[in-house]
Amino acid sequence: MAGISKRYGRALYDLAQKRGSLEACLDQAPAVRDALEMPESRRILQHPHISREEKLAFIQTAFSGNLHELLKDFLSLLIVRGRAAIAAEALTEFIQLGMEWRGQVEAHVVSAAPLRDEQLSAIQTVLARKLGKQVDMVSKVDPSLIGGFLIAVDGHCIDRTVQRRLADMRNSIEKGEGFDGPQTR
Repeated sequence: MAGISKRYGRALYDLAQKRGSLEACLDQAPAVRDALEMPESRRILQHPHISREEKLAFIQTAFSGNLHELLKDFLSLLIVRGRAAIAAEALTEFIQLGMEWRGQVEAHVVSAAPLRDEQLSAIQTVLARKLGKQVDMVSKVDPSLIGGFLIAVDGHCIDRTVQRRLADMRNSIEKGEGFDGPQTR
């Protein structure tokens, strides 16, 4: 499904750019995507026994008057073609293309404990300097990391978690690297 959602996202991007409504659509797309990812929305749009007409009515009601016409037409097209299930993925692709066009990148930071605003700001500043792009931060907490953080940005992964360090240490010991046996004096 990833290939199909990418094609639809690219088509929306190209059409929005051609019609001069790229900025307006990009401003609304994240909120629309987030709304479509909510469990109730997903249940309605993906349920095989809910008719296309009911799904179209749901979109009209959910986004009445507030949604750019091109986005509304896009969602309607997906429903009519039986592709409502990929709407959020297609919008994610559209948003990523728009971010590239704007010179932006999204960085996902996962940490064992919530990071303070100063820490997120410092990470954002370093990434912006290294990548030469405006960086939008998305932060998430995952206590299973034990400690540290993981950053996924622009196709790269920076893993500074305790979990990773322990795995590296175990691999080093298993290979006999950096371990000379007991120290004697």
